[in-house]
Amino acid sequence: MTSKFCVVCNTVLNGPKQKYCSNSCKQKDHYHRLKKQTNTYHSQTLRSLRRKLKLIEMFGGKCKICGYNKNAAALHFHHIDSTTKLFKLDVRVLSNKRWEMILQEASKCVLLCSNCHSEQHNPELNTDNIQRIIDGAAGKKLPDVKGVNSGKPSFVTNENGNPEPSRENDQ
Repeated sequence: MTSKFCVVCNTVLNGPKQKYCSNSCKQKDHYHRLKKQTNTYHSQTLRSLRRKLKLIEMFGGKCKICGYNKNAAALHFHHIDSTTKLFKLDVRVLSNKRWEMILQEASKCVLLCSNCHSEQHNPELNTDNIQRIIDGAAGKKLPDVKGVNSGKPSFVTNENGNPEPSRENDQ
């Protein structure tokens, strides 16, 4: 009868043990096998970060509008024409799509910081506009403004100037 040995430390295995002499050896083997795999969470995160850094460098390393360049998480790829957008360039996509596809999609974008990106998507929400909406809406239903009042329930401004749900749909 041939003896079996632990695949990690080569200790002779006793009884029903098949590959490992202990849970410690089992965990070590599992960790080392995961480390070698190319599709683990850790490797996907690193691949995504490397690719985002490469794209940021390709786009000049800073926000096209204000020049911000401090934190990669605050730099976004804004599609110039949203009708041509096939997918967004987020962490998941950067780690899982082919590099050629990412480059093709990135060619439709500009690099913006999170503030400038928000302003591009919501130009009507500048502070002057919001104040006009508040001032002009006393006791009236607020006008539909993208991102402010786009769905149910609708709101009116009460006597204190605070928004509250409209009662016009109540029976």
